[in-house]
Amino acid sequence: MAKAPRAAAAPASTTTPAADPSGARTRQLYLTVAIVLLAIWMAWEFLTPIAWAVVLAMAEWPLYARAIKRFPNRPGLIAVGFTLATALFVIGPLSLAAVTLAQESQGAIDWFQHVQQAGLPAPSWLGGIPFAGDKAAAWWQAHLADPKGANVMLGSLSATSILGWMRSIGGELARDTSLFAVTLVIMATLLAHGEHVAGQARVVMRRMFGTLGEDFLAKMTGAVRGTVNGTIFVSVIEGAIIGVGYWVAGVPQPLLFATFTILLALIPFGAWAAFGLASLILLAQGHVVAGVALFAFGTVVMAIGDNVIQPSVIGSAVELPFLFAMIGALGGLAELGLVGLFVGPVIMAALLLVWREWMNPGAAAPPARRRRGPITVKRRAKTS
Repeated sequence: MAKAPRAAAAPASTTTPAADPSGARTRQLYLTVAIVLLAIWMAWEFLTPIAWAVVLAMAEWPLYARAIKRFPNRPGLIAVGFTLATALFVIGPLSLAAVTLAQESQGAIDWFQHVQQAGLPAPSWLGGIPFAGDKAAAWWQAHLADPKGANVMLGSLSATSILGWMRSIGGELARDTSLFAVTLVIMATLLAHGEHVAGQARVVMRRMFGTLGEDFLAKMTGAVRGTVNGTIFVSVIEGAIIGVGYWVAGVPQPLLFATFTILLALIPFGAWAAFGLASLILLAQGHVVAGVALFAFGTVVMAIGDNVIQPSVIGSAVELPFLFAMIGALGGLAELGLVGLFVGPVIMAALLLVWREWMNPGAAAPPARRRRGPITVKRRAKTS
């Protein structure tokens, strides 16, 4: 009897065991974190320009979106135009201040040398200050009116030291100018590809934190936009109005003082130092009424601008108590520089938003859309 043919041996399996999904996901997370940390390390020197570019792009996005609707086929050209306008808006006041300081530097050096040699007479009104007038006049006479005291008081200020100080400022300006150029390039890129970047950011936040993440991103974007636009707008208005006061009161170089007032108004209580110094200059020149009136005028402008105009401009984008806003602005300025003035309050707003979510879960997230159930189709049985 013939033997039945032996069944062919099954071919060796070439498939590998399935990888553990959870283990692969964990390794992917570690790899992502490592690459992100490595990228931050490589770009550490450019984190401030990147932060500036993100802040400026968020602030200008509504205007850029309107321009894109009108000219939809030229996003790159419009982005370059917005970037150049931003550069002119920033470089213009700084160039004016630099040119004016350069023109007045020699006069300041001559004045310091004259005071060191001949002293600075005390103003006539100084002795009439209640309670402290006599002591103030005696101190002025000993340290400023007397040439020896003035030489001791201002001896460290010389033409060489002032020129060295100006050279160091020039070096810092050159470095900041190069970083600002990087900021402008990044800003133009973000504007040109804003829709794509924003869409990816929403996807990442939704996948990581759910509906809260997407709502959180929208609120933080509004907070950045409201903080930047409101702060800059109010600073320009306050500086321009107080600048008119400089011109009326007879402050020397009123345009320069107005420029510095606009820049310092970005910092909490910064503008007070500007018009306070201008008032002291008027008082030192003997213009008591003008000095006091200028300080009172600046106080009224700052009170209205900070307490009435700025909250109405920013609106409800940043719902921060005054203490949180001040800590955020000053802390951001100390840690991040000028960009921290805008990033700091936004971080404090994020803290409050997360805290409210912990206290009242689901309050910050938008209501979920009601989904329709699966559509079922009933078929009639065919009757024969």
